[in-house]
Amino acid sequence: MMRTRSSIAVRLSDDRYLLIDASPDLYHQLYRAGLHPEGDGRRSVIEAVLLTHGHGDHCIGIFELSTGAIFQIPVYGPPDLMEHLFGEGRYFSYLGRLGEHYVEPKPLKEGEHIEFPGGLRVEGFEVPHTDRLPDGSYLPSRTYGYELQEGGRRVLYIPDVRELTEDILSRVEGADVILLDGTFWWEDELLRVSGIDVSSTALGHIPIERSLETLSELEMGRVIYTHLNHTNPLLNPGSPMLDELRRIGFEVAYDGMILEV
Repeated sequence: MMRTRSSIAVRLSDDRYLLIDASPDLYHQLYRAGLHPEGDGRRSVIEAVLLTHGHGDHCIGIFELSTGAIFQIPVYGPPDLMEHLFGEGRYFSYLGRLGEHYVEPKPLKEGEHIEFPGGLRVEGFEVPHTDRLPDGSYLPSRTYGYELQEGGRRVLYIPDVRELTEDILSRVEGADVILLDGTFWWEDELLRVSGIDVSSTALGHIPIERSLETLSELEMGRVIYTHLNHTNPLLNPGSPMLDELRRIGFEVAYDGMILEV
């Protein structure tokens, strides 16, 4: 079954949507969900975009917003990510005049809250994933997870994370839904499957076999693994790992999945 890269849309009031991450598959994702701009006015239903970090599978699709009459859509993300994508002379500043007319880059400080129509409150928080350089900067940017709150309900979106820190675990406990990094099942998955001697952790992803052990001891709602690599055994319907996941009560995200919280 074909899977596109991770990206979610959150319904706000008046059929407006908040988009979190802009994958290279965004064009197809928007069309399948009925969210692509249509009609003579080419109006967009996207209220704003949140980006987690600067790896291509999470931000390259932003160029989809450089077509039609969809002007000045706010794009939020870590400050160094906004500079990386839209800073003076940077690629996305001029691609189809994206950063000049179509989107409005908005650096989001860690812990800062954004209020959206309908009462949704969103906070970005740093998670370990991207490489840290000797000067303290990140390559290509630091990584955020996002916590969404409305009416006493909480959803966490953390598609890329190297380890579950104490801060992350404190947010996870009691959350209604957690969409979590499920890139690899094993720490040595690439070596097992492809003969590539690089670990899951070295690539910035906690293996599911480790996060399962930690999360199964916490009180929380639904845990849904997303961002699966093509080597992940969860993609095999007959996999014993999939049976193990389901026995615990955890889930695997799929294209077109709709969550009501």
